[in-house]
Amino acid sequence: MKLKKIKHVLLDHIRFYYHLLLNERMIINIKRFKYSKNKKTSSTINKELKELRNYWGCIPTQYYTHDFYSKCSTFEPEEIKKYIPSYYFYKVIVPQYDNVNSVIPIVEHKIKMTQYFKEIGLKHSNVIIAKSGNKLITINNKELSKKSIDNILNSLSCERLFIKPALGRGGKGIVIAKKQREGYLFNGKIINYDYLSSLKGDYVIEPGIKQHPYIANIYHKSVNTIRAITVRHDDGRVELIAATLRMGVGGKEIDNGSLGGIMIGVDLSTGKSLRPFATYSIGTEKFFHHPDSGFDFSSFQMPNWDEIKDDIINSAERLTLLNLSGWDIAVKDSDIEIIEVNTLFGIDLTQASVGGVRDFFLQGDPKNHQNIYNYKGM
Repeated sequence: MKLKKIKHVLLDHIRFYYHLLLNERMIINIKRFKYSKNKKTSSTINKELKELRNYWGCIPTQYYTHDFYSKCSTFEPEEIKKYIPSYYFYKVIVPQYDNVNSVIPIVEHKIKMTQYFKEIGLKHSNVIIAKSGNKLITINNKELSKKSIDNILNSLSCERLFIKPALGRGGKGIVIAKKQREGYLFNGKIINYDYLSSLKGDYVIEPGIKQHPYIANIYHKSVNTIRAITVRHDDGRVELIAATLRMGVGGKEIDNGSLGGIMIGVDLSTGKSLRPFATYSIGTEKFFHHPDSGFDFSSFQMPNWDEIKDDIINSAERLTLLNLSGWDIAVKDSDIEIIEVNTLFGIDLTQASVGGVRDFFLQGDPKNHQNIYNYKGM
């Protein structure tokens, strides 16, 4: 056990300094701390950092992510302790639930993920074309000719076409083509067989989703998705433990928090907002109204919430490949569409919108890893 703790301390420090040099979000968080003019006293900050480090047994990066050093922070020390540091979550908790390396090749590759979803009967994204290696194929692996591609694209009526890297994360690398008289265009280039064939790497091509009018009314330029977190317990029971609505802002067509989107926690019992304001995934800025539409977040009510909850839990029960899952879900008129599922989903995003999630994963001293639910000794 002592060797294991030494290993975690060493890996934690390597990870921290690596992110401090190369991870954009970590760099932004530390800069925000360094240049903040509204910080608590140095003695208070040092005391809180020391307490958190002693409590978790690792570097408390969440202190900088959620600006607990700020005078604006109203959290008491015991409340701050409920926020899990990223190292502890990804390197200590997640391995108790899943062998991430074994499932990543399936669930983190959008072609293989969609094929697997189709196989087990989940409500998957409508992938009309996939680029796999040097071939353009259907999701059933049937190779498509130039004429077939033209027929597929000409038959579409959606206003936007999404071209997504199969291994992309956080919305990065997505091409959004707009419907014009001559077809779908991006940066003046028409989307056709030649364009898709020239892409470097694997991709999925999906028509734009028509989201529920209520969700579109909040912000219509992006598909505003639910990030839902499910857990399969040792007894086989599946539980929905957190849900967040992510929204685009400022004319952006993607809702990802890592690209500047905002989010609001959803009350799992009622489908209403947990708090009357949305936030970024980092910092403390609050939005009581959507910056673009003016939507009042205190009045938020997720449409068809009971049905959505049932769909999420049923999907998690079928996806036996994963025990701890982060689902990205689009809400449509009468049902949902699962855009993707994530293994290493953003813990910062979830905690920014619903609060610290420690109590869903462990009870007792975090330094004793046997206090983690589903403890497997990893």
